[in-house]
Amino acid sequence: MTPSIAQISTRNELTPKRPSMLDALGELRVPLEASVYWLGALAHPWPRVSPRDSKVVMLIPGFMAGDMTLAPLANFCRWLGHRAVYAGILSNSECPRETMRKLNARLALAYEKFDQPVVVIGQSLGGVYAREIAREQPDMVERVITLGSPIRMPRQHANLAVQAVARSVAAIRGKAVGCLSEECQCGLLLSDESPADVPTTHVYSRTDGVVHWESCIDLSGAPTIENVEVMGSHVGMGLNADVYRVIADRLAMPHRSHRHVAARQAAAAHA
Repeated sequence: MTPSIAQISTRNELTPKRPSMLDALGELRVPLEASVYWLGALAHPWPRVSPRDSKVVMLIPGFMAGDMTLAPLANFCRWLGHRAVYAGILSNSECPRETMRKLNARLALAYEKFDQPVVVIGQSLGGVYAREIAREQPDMVERVITLGSPIRMPRQHANLAVQAVARSVAAIRGKAVGCLSEECQCGLLLSDESPADVPTTHVYSRTDGVVHWESCIDLSGAPTIENVEVMGSHVGMGLNADVYRVIADRLAMPHRSHRHVAARQAAAAHA
């Protein structure tokens, strides 16, 4: 795992690219990634937390996937001492406008039930929604973590097979031309702006075989944004050992409200 901040100066320098054929074939290594994680898990000093420091985590699955694809990650978060809730998605392939409406309602329920801001983790398309949720509801979101999420120009950076599936799903459901694409005004352009003031971790892999890795990094340079590189496949992000380490470390950080209080106290002490 190599944490790094993108070295590209502006958003406009990101030109459309697609994963190579070799990277696409590399998606077949998902079972190996899962095995490696479980073999190495016992030796890692996972940062488990007390109930006082636990976070509430909402998980959003990727395109065409449902909540159960993130069940291993949910169980992992609970094992660390956190509380994990699902997004209530059977298949993440609905109209983005409708999906956002449901996700915002789900976030509000979790926020009210646990009386604390929620960490939102999204895989692939789920991460695109996670960023928008944080942008719309910053007071309800503790942190955003995206896993292989194409946060800008998704279709132009996606494997051609993914594009074909998106077009087919829209056609089968009788959606308007442009649905599930950048041409849809309620759709994937939601990802264009970084969540203001909400700490966000973008996890990406240069060997991603579904979306080009450059589309998964934030180029805004905002102090609350970090881009973290891991080695692995796109589909296997929800089982990848390096990804789990990143998530565990970020979940173990102090609550955002606690950090703000500490910062104010430090400033007052030096005044």
